Amino acid sequence: MLFDDIEVLLVLSKAKSLSQAAGQLYMSRPGLSQKIASIEKQLGTPLINRTSTGISLTQAGKVAVKFAQSMADMERVMAAQIAAIDEHFPANITVGMSYADGVALLPRLVALYMRQSPEARVHLDAGYEPELVQKLKEGELDFAILENQPTEPGIVTEVLGYKKLVFLAPDKAPYNQTLGPVPIETLLKWPMIVYEWHSGRHMVGNRHFRERYGLSLRDQNMVGCFDTHEAMVEGVKAGLGWASLPESIASRYRNEPGIVRFKVATDTMWYPVSLTWPSSNSPSDEARAFADFVRENIPEGYFADRELENEHLLVRPGRTVLPSE
Repeated sequence: MLFDDIEVLLVLSKAKSLSQAAGQLYMSRPGLSQKIASIEKQLGTPLINRTSTGISLTQAGKVAVKFAQSMADMERVMAAQIAAIDEHFPANITVGMSYADGVALLPRLVALYMRQSPEARVHLDAGYEPELVQKLKEGELDFAILENQPTEPGIVTEVLGYKKLVFLAPDKAPYNQTLGPVPIETLLKWPMIVYEWHSGRHMVGNRHFRERYGLSLRDQNMVGCFDTHEAMVEGVKAGLGWASLPESIASRYRNEPGIVRFKVATDTMWYPVSLTWPSSNSPSDEARAFADFVRENIPEGYFADRELENEHLLVRPGRTVLPSE
């Protein structure tokens, strides 16, 4: 069956008359009748019923339309895959980046790197930690910027520095009425939104509460599990509950109305940001050169001194403010 035969069948399946179908196909009515007769001859059976009130499909016509729809879908897939060949980006460095610090760091570093190495073609592949780790193991990535220093077999990690999780809450009672750091007992009674239960950053938070207080966030007042930071922030703004987010994400919403940043009466929740390699593949010279550039050009002050950080936090009612704010 030809592609134009498929189009004729699909139009006939929705048209109320031959005249209407002919108009949609930009054909004359006699021309359409000849086309239908040709298809029916090819299939050996009538496909439409003609009545004074219009047309309808025969049982064979309904079967033919079903297969025509499948063939049309396959045609679209074929066209998309052929187009993708021309749309391929010829990268010589492929780097995975987490949605938090990877996204915050790598695009700007690529821009800086290409000023000194304009021939570089870098593909940044954003994703969640589990899928990026799998791509590293399968050799699809030269290296990646990840959080939580994954330790499973097949990859090696190098800690670049440490960032912290910060607490955000709706700008409404009781969250904005706190006069100091919120007690753990109070925090865990408030409804909380968690981020992708298996993500590296979430596991940092859960490990923090398990090691210090012998409890799991899974057993507390969790009201939602959202798989994007944007959804978490919107949930906070809507008043759903509080959330802990990477500092690199929270800083994007520093002046966002409807949100407050508050301090909790516990140690700061630090997580490592790591340069991660597949252990089975030797990196190319291009990938190694870019990784060296990343190490040497992390923006000054991006990773705070964990010992000094707690001493410089200033607490106001309803939010925690860094001296730079």
